[in-house]
Amino acid sequence: EDEDDDDDDVPLSKLRGVVDDDSEEDDLPLVKLKSARKKKAEPAKKKKAPAKKKKAPAKKKAPAKTKKTSAAAAASSSANNDDEYQTVAAAMYGSGSLKGLLIQRLLCRWWYAIDWPASTSFETPRNFDALDGFPGVFVQTKGDSVGKLLDQRDESTKPCFANFLKMESSELKDLLTTALERQLEALMEAEGKEDGTSDTEKEIKDLIKWTNKVNTSKADKEATKILKKATIMLQ
Repeated sequence: EDEDDDDDDVPLSKLRGVVDDDSEEDDLPLVKLKSARKKKAEPAKKKKAPAKKKKAPAKKKAPAKTKKTSAAAAASSSANNDDEYQTVAAAMYGSGSLKGLLIQRLLCRWWYAIDWPASTSFETPRNFDALDGFPGVFVQTKGDSVGKLLDQRDESTKPCFANFLKMESSELKDLLTTALERQLEALMEAEGKEDGTSDTEKEIKDLIKWTNKVNTSKADKEATKILKKATIMLQ
């Protein structure tokens, strides 16, 4: 038999091996074939690293400016505040004056130095009963105005800011000293003598020292000046 007949008996797997290499590309789909050839033709390009941005140097913050207040400006501001007081009490207390402090500290303990209302018997009016704890004050219990209060105490001697302000600082100083000394005596009787000094006892003793050092003449002049600045007229 001739050689062509021999080829017919060769298995397909062996027969495929003798085919040229290009025949392998004939079995590939067109899309993959095109992609494979493109990869062979074009070498891979190296990606350039992005340029690094240089950081701008941080700006230094300017130090905060501090406002300087002169002594004259502070004094002017204080004077303006004095002019803004609307009442006598606000001017005396708000300015921290010596007389204002004498009045304030006496009002806290006046009953140790002042007997008010005076220890006199008040006649109870008709249809009224005495109000317990308030000598000279009565409450109506019968008639058309039940519950009405009647105050027979002397207003001119009442321990209040208005009456204390009319006094000289020297009189206020004497009254405050008496009140503090009697308050201290009452405290010692109530608590007895203990080892050491209580906070209340120390506070009273410190106030006694402060009161003894008050210059009453200076206190009166200071009070007059403050009230004039506040444009308040005393009656």
